[in-house]
Amino acid sequence: MAFKTSQVDLLIIGAGPAGLMAACWASRYGMLTRIIDAKEHRTETGHADGVHSRTLEILDSFGIMDPIMRRGVHEVEMSYWGVNKETSRLECQQRARSQPEGLSRFGQMLLNQGEVEQILIDYIESKGRVKIERQRRADKIYFTDHESHPVTVESTTQGTDRMTQVLSPEDRTDATGNAQVTELIQARYVVGCDGARSLVREQLKVPMDAESTDSMWGVIDIVPITDFPDIRQSCAIHSDQYGSVMTAPREDRLVPFYIQLKGEGDLDRKAMDKTEESPHALIQMAQRIMQPYSLTYKYCDWSSIYPIKQGLIKQYHVNNRVFLAGDAAHTHSPKAGQGMNVSIQDTYNLLWKLGSVITGVLSPEILETYELERHPVAQELMKMDSKLVQTYEQSNAPISEVCKVRRQFSGFMSGVEVTYGPNVLIASNELGERSQRARNVTIGRRLGTVPVVNQADASTIELARALPSTGAWRLLVFPGDLRRKENVKKLDIFTEAFQSHAECGNSSNVLAAVIQRMVIELILIHKSPRTSVRLLDLPELFHPFDENLGWDYGKVFIDEGSAYAEFGIDEQIGCAVLCRPDQHVAWVGGLDEVSGLDAYFSALST
Repeated sequence: MAFKTSQVDLLIIGAGPAGLMAACWASRYGMLTRIIDAKEHRTETGHADGVHSRTLEILDSFGIMDPIMRRGVHEVEMSYWGVNKETSRLECQQRARSQPEGLSRFGQMLLNQGEVEQILIDYIESKGRVKIERQRRADKIYFTDHESHPVTVESTTQGTDRMTQVLSPEDRTDATGNAQVTELIQARYVVGCDGARSLVREQLKVPMDAESTDSMWGVIDIVPITDFPDIRQSCAIHSDQYGSVMTAPREDRLVPFYIQLKGEGDLDRKAMDKTEESPHALIQMAQRIMQPYSLTYKYCDWSSIYPIKQGLIKQYHVNNRVFLAGDAAHTHSPKAGQGMNVSIQDTYNLLWKLGSVITGVLSPEILETYELERHPVAQELMKMDSKLVQTYEQSNAPISEVCKVRRQFSGFMSGVEVTYGPNVLIASNELGERSQRARNVTIGRRLGTVPVVNQADASTIELARALPSTGAWRLLVFPGDLRRKENVKKLDIFTEAFQSHAECGNSSNVLAAVIQRMVIELILIHKSPRTSVRLLDLPELFHPFDENLGWDYGKVFIDEGSAYAEFGIDEQIGCAVLCRPDQHVAWVGGLDEVSGLDAYFSALST
């Protein structure tokens, strides 16, 4: 067999949620990216259900929320069912909002993983820069001494007889009639998103701390026929005698049932055997837990049996050239609906960094922050998952304990309160004047959103809509009320200092280099009445001119509500907030601290 050799800037292995998000980001950068997957097609049935707030924010930042809003089911409330000790009857003992109000402008949605994957695929195809290569395996991965492309992946394509017809004779090596083509892909960087049985992880011998229990659960997606009153709500249902069931309403009247396999009876043994009897056995078990309510079905979409296992890799990268994400990096139970969400958030964190390094904007040293930021998140995930599983399975624990645990981790579970600690990309959150510039803004956490009014057209938008995932950094400038002469003067001093840095001919001026690569956008949010300010009277930094497109009308906004108050910004002092391309706050400073920005970026320079 002849080996073909090719080179690529970035190779993504695996086209599940993590790999597809990686490809979405990669589509925004001018680099050669490939994504390969051994499967013939995307996930079609089953698997993950919940799409949490932060994931929805991320999808919205790519402009792809509408299909989820059309197809998904809003999860607003959870009900907790247990057996009344006095009457021995199953009853609803507590109801609670799925997540506290105010965490995000989005709540939680329920939609099957396959449809989420398709939405990401549609986005990737619309950009036309990355093509998903199906039925292409990554057979081997290893390092070489190649200076620029040190990672080699041996990859085999398998296809049908129709594919064989377009191949050269030397590539038609499979006696069964299938075509095989082996390619040596030399990559600058590789991202392994190839699942819990990751070949990338195994081939490179990345150690994983793994823990399994005797606990077994079954999952079945059906269109239920039942008199259970809360079937269209997410429920936790507990029987001291028979175990627990979790339900979540989904699109097309589907409801996944997560069923604890408890006991030694025939039903349990049948359920644990992957036979044609498994779906029926699982429903019998669920009905036993939910009695006296009836439960039958005519349509079953998917079912599976799984043990409760946890695994977390000890390192997220090998030589800062190969990175692991999603299930390849961490495995856990589906109790909190975190698998797809954390996987997407992994590569959302990683890929803008890789894009910035590959395109020469920032130093490769920033890649160290992927492990620094995401490994603690996975550790917290393991802690939460263990606590949830233990609470669900405790025979005598009141069902209210499940609600208590979910409430305890609600900010983390939603993803919006994930906060990255100080590193080269996150300035130290000092307890001094700087941290008081925006008292309610947490450095290292994604910037919350508030309604703001566009200066040019008077439309109200969420501030987050001004921070789309394009690869740009955003410097948000809050000068206060521009009717005050001292505020206008401070803004002028800031823009003059910023402009002088941007136009500095000295190559050692890092901020100038960054600005010239067009990775920083300035956004102005003032506290003046709209009619008291004319857009073109403001510094041109906030309405840059293009010879073909004219003035930019999308970078000046007014706080007519509570933006300053929400962020804890003093109108008399003002401040500047720097957001990374993933909307996490990187730095907060005063309008007289442009030199602080230069110092910040100096640590990131190539």
